[in-house]
Amino acid sequence: MKKIKIVMITIIMGLSVFFAFPRATYAYGPTNITYKITSKTVHHYGYGAWRNGPSGKGPATLSLTNSKSVNSSFTASISGDYPIGAATIGSSLGVTIGKSKSYGTSYSITIPKGKKRQIIFRSRYKVTYVKQRLYANGIASNTYKTAKVTSFVNWDYSWKDI
Repeated sequence: MKKIKIVMITIIMGLSVFFAFPRATYAYGPTNITYKITSKTVHHYGYGAWRNGPSGKGPATLSLTNSKSVNSSFTASISGDYPIGAATIGSSLGVTIGKSKSYGTSYSITIPKGKKRQIIFRSRYKVTYVKQRLYANGIASNTYKTAKVTSFVNWDYSWKDI
């Protein structure tokens, strides 16, 4: 009889702790840790360094159109914390992180007689912060990690006298 009372008291105490703290993480059993993206925020836009394009002497029209003679590539990058993985974050933003990609170019200028000019261009990029939340056994925690992704937007063109 005494053993039954002890067993009953143990069960009642265990259930009362379970119902009092239903979301508590217990020290036994497997823990499944996952992260999910909770937000993607464009922080700012910026510009890369100027690159030299073709040059010419006027009178003429000078064009830069998908030329193989100029470097029109950009590599998306990631920094910060990204436990969910760079590929997953890149995919959510529609970019491939860490792989150089060439982007189309199209720009023309008219060069007046007696002038020599060169087309210059630079990348325009955006910086996006990707916030990820930790889930333990499917339960959301208050632990967040943030990754910073730099990705291509478009080209900015100009020219200079040479």
